[in-house]
Amino acid sequence: MTTVLIDDDAPLLTVLVDIHLEPRKQSDFVAGVTAMIAEFTSQQPGFIASAIHASEDGTRVLNYSQWRDTATYERFRDHPEAQRRIAALQKLCTLMEARVMPPVALLEQAN
Repeated sequence: MTTVLIDDDAPLLTVLVDIHLEPRKQSDFVAGVTAMIAEFTSQQPGFIASAIHASEDGTRVLNYSQWRDTATYERFRDHPEAQRRIAALQKLCTLMEARVMPPVALLEQAN
């Protein structure tokens, strides 16, 4: 099992994809992005892990993914199969915005 590591010193690339959609489309979007990651993204060099979060009101999905480095993420993003699948997912939402967002602070529970 892969563990998603949040470490402000780790040499990983963190990509957050913010998705806005109508509540009736959330389950279809989650199924589509899950299939994309399982069938394609997870097979790409440099991919480490991805976590998909869905809001309780059905209007948002957040995909938190980690890559070995910028070059491997960009190769994935530019791959024709990734572009095809992303285009299909974009038809389900009103906004899909990916941003590289390295952690700048990590706070943990005090003992």
